[in-house]
Amino acid sequence: MSRIRKVGVASALLGLAVVAVASTALPSRVPAIGNAVNSAKASVGSLFGASSSEAAVATAAGGRVLAPVAPPQASDTPERYIVVFQEPALAGYKGEISGLAAPARRVDARGKSRLDVKSASARNYVNYLQGRQSDLVGAMALRVGRPIDVEYRMQHALNGVMVELTTTEAARIEQLPDVQLVEAYREYALDTDTGPRLIGSEAVWNGTWSGATGQYQGEGIVYGILDSGINFGAPSFTAVDPVDGYQHVNPLGAGNYLGTCRTGEVDAGRCNDKLIGGYNFVCGAPGNVCGQPNIREEPGFGDTNGHGSHVASTVAGNRRDALFRGNTRRISGVAPRGNIVAYDICYTNTATGQGLCPNNSAVAAVNQAIADGIVDVLNYSVGGGAQPWTEAVSLAFLNATDAGIFVASSAGNSGPGPNTMGHLEPWVSSTAASQHGRGSFALALDVTGPGNVPEPLRPVLVEEGTGGVAFNATIPGTTPLRVSARIDTGDDGCAAFPANSFQGAIAVVRRGTCSFAIKADAARAAGAIAVVIANNAAGAIIPSVPGATIPVFGMPQADANALRDFVAANPTATAGVQYPPLVLPNVADALGAFSSRGPAGTFDLVKPDVTAPGVSILAVIAGTTITGFENAVDLYNGTSMASPHQAGAAGLIRQARPTWSVPEIKSALAMTAKTEVFKEDQVTVGTPFDKGSGRIQVDRAINAGLVMHETKANYLAADPALGGNVSALNQPSMANRNCYSSCTFVRTFRNPHGSASSWRISFSGVSATATPSTLKVPAGGSASVRITVNTRGMAPNGTFSFGEMRLQSTGPILGVQRAPLTLPIAIAIQAPVVKLPDAISLALAAGRSGTAVGSVGNTGGSPLIYSIDNTGNGAVSLVDNSSLGVASGFRNTSYTDPATAGAQAQYSADDFVVERPLQLTSLSAPGFVVSGTALTTAATSLTWSIYPDANGVPAGNPTSGVGAAIWSYTAAPTAAGVSVAGTALSLNLPAAGQSLTLQPGRYWLVASTRGTFANRFAQYGSTAGNGSFASITVAANGTGAWASNTAFPGLAMTVKGLVPCGAPWIGAVTPASGTVLSGATQANRVALNAAGLGAGRQLGYLCVASNDPVTPKAATPVVLTVN
Repeated sequence: MSRIRKVGVASALLGLAVVAVASTALPSRVPAIGNAVNSAKASVGSLFGASSSEAAVATAAGGRVLAPVAPPQASDTPERYIVVFQEPALAGYKGEISGLAAPARRVDARGKSRLDVKSASARNYVNYLQGRQSDLVGAMALRVGRPIDVEYRMQHALNGVMVELTTTEAARIEQLPDVQLVEAYREYALDTDTGPRLIGSEAVWNGTWSGATGQYQGEGIVYGILDSGINFGAPSFTAVDPVDGYQHVNPLGAGNYLGTCRTGEVDAGRCNDKLIGGYNFVCGAPGNVCGQPNIREEPGFGDTNGHGSHVASTVAGNRRDALFRGNTRRISGVAPRGNIVAYDICYTNTATGQGLCPNNSAVAAVNQAIADGIVDVLNYSVGGGAQPWTEAVSLAFLNATDAGIFVASSAGNSGPGPNTMGHLEPWVSSTAASQHGRGSFALALDVTGPGNVPEPLRPVLVEEGTGGVAFNATIPGTTPLRVSARIDTGDDGCAAFPANSFQGAIAVVRRGTCSFAIKADAARAAGAIAVVIANNAAGAIIPSVPGATIPVFGMPQADANALRDFVAANPTATAGVQYPPLVLPNVADALGAFSSRGPAGTFDLVKPDVTAPGVSILAVIAGTTITGFENAVDLYNGTSMASPHQAGAAGLIRQARPTWSVPEIKSALAMTAKTEVFKEDQVTVGTPFDKGSGRIQVDRAINAGLVMHETKANYLAADPALGGNVSALNQPSMANRNCYSSCTFVRTFRNPHGSASSWRISFSGVSATATPSTLKVPAGGSASVRITVNTRGMAPNGTFSFGEMRLQSTGPILGVQRAPLTLPIAIAIQAPVVKLPDAISLALAAGRSGTAVGSVGNTGGSPLIYSIDNTGNGAVSLVDNSSLGVASGFRNTSYTDPATAGAQAQYSADDFVVERPLQLTSLSAPGFVVSGTALTTAATSLTWSIYPDANGVPAGNPTSGVGAAIWSYTAAPTAAGVSVAGTALSLNLPAAGQSLTLQPGRYWLVASTRGTFANRFAQYGSTAGNGSFASITVAANGTGAWASNTAFPGLAMTVKGLVPCGAPWIGAVTPASGTVLSGATQANRVALNAAGLGAGRQLGYLCVASNDPVTPKAATPVVLTVN
């Protein structure tokens, strides 16, 4: 499982993750055979969603294949699945069925439109879906030959049910023509004093923004928080604002509440006119996990994790004065007068501290939010979303968007590396995290004398220890500073110090050998009034000192060494520690290093969408019980903290501009964002793949001169698995990863104001033109512009170039000069990729000659220039099993938490045959991490192993049969020669310093990760192969046997090596050279001569030299059968 990573001042990230699992609490669900996983790869528009369970099948972006149903295994135990049916949910229904009208929409007095879930037309369609679901569940039962109990039904966000199925049953049900998607249980990990001011909220609250028409603080806007619950007793969620006395208004009417706040329910009495409702989808259906081992979660929406409270108070918490580490700070949500509904979808794993959010809980919550008919904005600071068109939660968000609900999400905390983004849904606005000018609250040891103290020691930042007495009073600067005489030994402080050696002083002691608490107590016994523990390695430390009765601090090694040297030269040195801590500044709009980055995989899409404050955010937290922590606040870092800033801002815009659609609000926030956002070095301006459009500025967005709309139908049609074009979506950005020579975009803008406007268009960073160059948009009308980007002169190497389109109003609109609008542009040209046939074959009679037909293809993005070169060596793809169209993956992970996994490891392997000596050069195993976490974070190491064949299975495995491997290599995901691009485990052997020549024979490849059960890796199946592969589960005692797996003909993998080019019997090739355009193939005629050859099979290789930068010389087998 992924996790809510929660950190205070000293360290960094906070995020909720979701992971696909058999469940931490249910290790018995780990199958012995199969190891398949659901990655949500199946196409939404296909007749069947590729399914699979943690024990059976996986799905990912792009089409699907109906695999043969594997025979039931003894371990084919039931697991939870979401089954989505083809007919649209209520939120997406447009009246396609005769006699069933589209659901009505309700428009309030200010023009705000939303789905009217209580209208007769809505009720009629829900009733229709309920009846259809009963019929379809009956069909499912017939398909699997047993009754099926439905755990949960949905009609609003998704039309589907939640049921328990075996792997085999899931594979059968996915083939029913009325089934769109079958998704196995998974869990996603959980991914403001200064923040609201930075993004312009205060100007919106006070009505001081340019062209202000009112003051907006979130009145009448309802925020749904999909998270770990809420600390309902905190002042941030009271009915009366503690600062300005504002009395919140309950839009349901005083005393009316939603969900578990209703009379007689578990949360009765916990709601008020601000916090107007809540649900628990973890203890209650469909989660039902409370009471299981290692799970901390209580009935109701009370928070025992802290993440949900922090998020909710950042979105819409009241103004209040909070005491934090001796400093009083006024904190507020972005929309302090907004109402809140808590949708509790996450629990805490007490064994790991991780916050985990099941997919079935999340989907049920989105369904409920639509059914409640009152929510305006959803915040989802949780992982997932890497496969937008085939993940149940992502599809639920699409229907929420269509119903008029804005969805803000976190971008992920796996940065700063590329391709680490979560939430790639074009309809969801994903948020990167940046600093906001106020950094941490830091303690500092200030060396005061004697004489002129070197600058590095005035002061030195230290970290307060945990578990001991709290530091809550200044230590005067006249306090003696004494360094242990054994500071440079390995066991400093592990034995008693001489009596009174630290009397009345701050003691400095080195880390090592014994516990921090022992060192602190030894210093106290020698008279110290405080202790500084010097690190014995680079970096800072936070000492754990349970029971310590004097303040204890940790100091980085370099600073401690400088302090040691100063005191050695100045035995009368003095120092002090100030309380309360210093409030340190930082560079506003510099990205947090953890913030995930684009590009958006293979999608032509700019992600993240925008940036918002997410570093050192001060907000409400919670304790391990739902009461007793009402005044608790803390600093959190993470994109989980950035997303609620955007969610709050979106609600302010919805309040001020009630007629704008959700995509229009999304576009307004993006196009008016501050574009100067820095990378984590705080100097280099970030690219759109770092920051999206830039840091949101709600006081500009609320007054945007133009906005952009998009429809659900177009979002669905853009699915690449159906041949859709993501770049054609009307997004407030432009991306094309294969823009050879030129590429074109069309963007349509609406003028939401009552006066016509004219906009001059210009470009920077890229060579581009716009038609028209001045866009004239009538009042209330729309106009389109055609943008052509010229890439002549750009290197065809896949590297992105960035720029932006800027629209500048030619004059005031209704007397107000509107902010310029910018749309980021990301363009690349892919290198040529040579594609040769799997083999060229011909049969000839002895002594005869003939001609075989071959070809040279180009699957890259720019022209391939080639020539035949049968000298030296060439690279051959011995195996090239594609994952194209496959929705299933099979586990390949050695577990760091075998107790949770119920096994030491689970592996899958596929075989290949070497006919002539082969110098192995590269291996690749495409797949996915079940939790959606980037491989650089999910895996501690990667291993590639090659085993000889042992009667049709590998001769060993990487856990209990390591010695049987003829070669094995383990490295970090970031090591030389290793690539995890595209979530494939790829190894370039020469670059990794590996050399391996395989002699003729049959071999098996195992490509695996080392990591947690939650972050297990699944290797895709393939429609290529020899009919089967092998799987094994290594039990806790090391036992386990490989078994044949026929779920797919093989596993997706590539095995490449070097072979000698040419053969005496291979003659001229016509044409011998040429140019092949992207996506094209050129036929070649190959002369073969059997003269002098005996009867039998001859094998040689035809080699092609080209400008393919990865494979400059490729080889393909030529097989001549002499009769």
